[in-house]
Amino acid sequence: MKWTPELARKLPRETLIDYIIEALGRMGFKNYERVSDQNRWGIDIVAIRDDPIAGMEKLVIKIHTDSLASSKDISVFGDLLDKYKADRGILIAPIGFTKDARTTVAREYRGRIVMWDAEKLAQTFLNYGIEAPEIEEKTDEEKEEKSPLNEFELDAPLLHDFSPEEVMRLISKKASGRYPIKPDEMKIKSMKVSLTGAYILSWSVEEKNERDRAVVFSKEEIVPKASSSELSTQVKKALLNDSAVIKATEREVINKISPSEAVVILKERLARELGVPEGQVRIQDRKKVYIPETVEVELQVGKNEGKARVNPITGDVEFEIEPLPEEFFREKVQEIVKKRIGEEPETIEFSEKDGKVKITGKTKRFTFTFKFNAYTGKILLAETTMTDEALKELLQGTYPDGEVLSLEKGKKVAVADVRLEDGVAVVEVNLENGELKEVRRLPSPEEALENAKRVIEENFPLKGLKVTESRVIEHKFLELDLEGEGGKAVVKIDGATRDVLDYAVEITPEKAVELVKEKYPDFNVRDVKENEASYNITAENDRHAVKIKVTKDGKMIEETERVLREDVAREIAVKRIKEIDETAELRSLKLEDDWVAEFQGGTKVGKLVLDRVTGEVKEEDVLFTEVALENSFHEHIRKVYGETELRTEKLTHYKDQNYIHIKVAGKDYFYYARIDTRTGKIISQDRAPMRGLTAKLKQLQLENKYK
Repeated sequence: MKWTPELARKLPRETLIDYIIEALGRMGFKNYERVSDQNRWGIDIVAIRDDPIAGMEKLVIKIHTDSLASSKDISVFGDLLDKYKADRGILIAPIGFTKDARTTVAREYRGRIVMWDAEKLAQTFLNYGIEAPEIEEKTDEEKEEKSPLNEFELDAPLLHDFSPEEVMRLISKKASGRYPIKPDEMKIKSMKVSLTGAYILSWSVEEKNERDRAVVFSKEEIVPKASSSELSTQVKKALLNDSAVIKATEREVINKISPSEAVVILKERLARELGVPEGQVRIQDRKKVYIPETVEVELQVGKNEGKARVNPITGDVEFEIEPLPEEFFREKVQEIVKKRIGEEPETIEFSEKDGKVKITGKTKRFTFTFKFNAYTGKILLAETTMTDEALKELLQGTYPDGEVLSLEKGKKVAVADVRLEDGVAVVEVNLENGELKEVRRLPSPEEALENAKRVIEENFPLKGLKVTESRVIEHKFLELDLEGEGGKAVVKIDGATRDVLDYAVEITPEKAVELVKEKYPDFNVRDVKENEASYNITAENDRHAVKIKVTKDGKMIEETERVLREDVAREIAVKRIKEIDETAELRSLKLEDDWVAEFQGGTKVGKLVLDRVTGEVKEEDVLFTEVALENSFHEHIRKVYGETELRTEKLTHYKDQNYIHIKVAGKDYFYYARIDTRTGKIISQDRAPMRGLTAKLKQLQLENKYK
């Protein structure tokens, strides 16, 4: 049976609590318990869990089953949350919530009170995999169970209302407050009503100008002025009727006084109280009434019997019941165990606590645990569980040539995967009664290999695959470990269709090298490094070095880097350097984004940038040396000014701006110049006389210009 809102509404209150407690366990609550006295505490369940986000959380749950939960019920429950210092509360009302109740929660208790109706209950039980109970529909005879009560017509009305339903309500309240007994577990076997007669008399005393009605119960009990007493309404109602009908199995009428005695008793009492002769007390009317004094009820309480004595006027109740005898529970357990598993109990242990009887024991193949209500005999728990030894024997007996690959035990069902010659049988065993059912048959590893091998070898660089290990996954899939030439694979086979559902392939490093050589035949592999998802391979030929990534499944071969070999780059760099300056030498060669070569010669110094792959010169940064620039400037002065003896007094190199300042002393003049270090050309030049009136001034100006 599947959980539905209708099914959730049909559950008895105690049964519903049991299912909610089971759901709490599956929701992560480790500490939870049923409240022993719901009437006293106002709640049904307290639960605590350690939430990784919210921390320690205290939850209280109340179940409202009689009607729609109203806004008043919400407010009362909210007060209970504060009283018990709960973080949140769940109010469960299978019948539902009124519109006002939902508004109250949204306005005042959002986040603190959660409302669960029948739809929410059914969905929660479904989500957490709780098995739905089988509830049989009652027959028409059961629905219309005949009441043992008969109708008795009385010759006078009742002074006080009487109804068996109210009597049972009083008894139920008393019983459920003291014992674990629910109202619907009590039924009437017999109900004896004891009635006493009384009289309503209308009287007057003209001399005193007084008149009223009196009720005479006995010589000792009289209400002279009923109109102003608590009986006023009852008297008026009784005077409107001439008879009454009560329901009971037996009635008893006790007349304490006669009609005439009632008159005499009243006249004497009024004469004494009013101080008049009895003759002045006039009786205008007299009416007999009945008072229901006591109700004795024999009850069927589940499988037990109880007695109650009720005063329907005051509401006082005396209730008596004894726990069922131990033998009743022993016989009940033997009957259930025999019917369920066909075995007799070998041992039985009995204990009682808090109105509950617990019986544990074992049969030849099973252990069992039963819990009963000690007073009603209701079964609260009935668990029979096959022992591990019996389960093992059952599987071996059913599949004598099989091998149990895995066994997963739940609370009520065990699932086993049994390897056979022609496949793998997935078997369910009902641990409550030992019934075995084969739910599906998976292919054997040998049978599954054919399709798995074809799929892998056609799509990946592996050959000659064989099964090294196999296992069953989730009792539905077969997983094969395969190894062969070039690597290994893990293949998941759908047990129903025999098709490949998933796979993971991993080639060997040697296979990765082989694949690289096929794609790069003129390269030699120098290094192989392995990471989680791929192989990184370095290979070289006479001109280039390449880095290649080969995925572990061998499906993708990707060149991640190609660079000119260092010796080739060096050869290209040296050739170009000699073209720049025959005396130049290569000082360094290093690979950055491209190959960078630095050199220095007699007249020039600089840097070359070669394309990392082709070796093409992408950039040249060549500068003249300071010595070359100095000699060049000396030669320029000799040629232009005819100087023969020159001496450099100062040379300043501005490397970041690619020029030098130079000062050279001749015979009669100082020569100044700014020279471009890249081209060797004179950017500007000046000279100043060494002697004379204006010489110092001119020299000072040029010193500032050519610092």
